[in-house]
Amino acid sequence: MQQILVELYNYGPAWAKCSEVERADFIKEVIESVNGMKDAGVDVIAYGKNARETDRRAPYDFFCIYRVPSAEFQREFEHRIAASGWYDYFEQVNVGGPAEDFADVLLGNVKMVRPR
Repeated sequence: MQQILVELYNYGPAWAKCSEVERADFIKEVIESVNGMKDAGVDVIAYGKNARETDRRAPYDFFCIYRVPSAEFQREFEHRIAASGWYDYFEQVNVGGPAEDFADVLLGNVKMVRPR
C-alpha cells in the first residue's frame, strides 16, 4: 500500500553556523538524492514554505510531502535522511502512514480507531 510521508522542518542552529558555500554544497547533495528517489518510485508531491497566515499553523517553516511505494521503502527513506546528516542541521518532525480513503478514516474517528 502506498505511504504518505510529510516532513515539517525548521533551520537548526548548526545550519546558521555553516557558510553559504557549505549550505549550498549540502543542498546540492540533497537535490541529487531527491532526484534519485523519483527514479525509485517516490512521487515528490510538494516542497513548500508554511504560510504565516495558516490557521492553527504548525511551528515549522517548511514542509515536504512524498508518496512512497511501501512502508518498508519509507523506513529505508527515513534511515537515509538520518544518515545524510540532515538532522544535524534541521529540526524536523515526520508524519507518515498508508494513504487511505478519507471517509474510512473519518468514520474510524467515530470509534476512536488509532494507528496500529
